[in-house]
Amino acid sequence: MLPSLIRRVLVAQHRADFRKKFDGLLGEAHRLGADPYAGDCIVFLKGDHTQLRALVGDRLGLFLVCRRFEGGSLRANFTFARDPACTTITMAELSLLFEGASFTVHRRVREWKK
Repeated sequence: MLPSLIRRVLVAQHRADFRKKFDGLLGEAHRLGADPYAGDCIVFLKGDHTQLRALVGDRLGLFLVCRRFEGGSLRANFTFARDPACTTITMAELSLLFEGASFTVHRRVREWKK
C-alpha cells in the first residue's frame, strides 16, 4: 500500500527527537524541504540506531511507520550531522533499511530515460 504513495525517499542525516509525533516530524520534514503530502517519504533514525520512523502522506493524511530493532541496533553506517540535512535513497535501499540490513552504495546506475 505505501510504495504506491511514495515518489522519493529521503533519509534525515541529523538527530530527530523521537518524542515528536506527527506534527513535530512534519515540521522536521518541511525544514528539509520535503513535502510528505506530495509523496515524499522521510526516514528518521534514532540516535542509538535502535529505531526508524518513516513519515509519508497522501492528500487525506499522514502515515507514521515505525520499526524498532529488538535484538540490537541497525547495522547501517550512519553518522549524524549537526545541521538538518538529508540524502536520497531508492525504494530497494529503504526495504533493506527496514529489514535491518547494512548496505553501502559505492556507485548507482544511472536512471533510464526515454
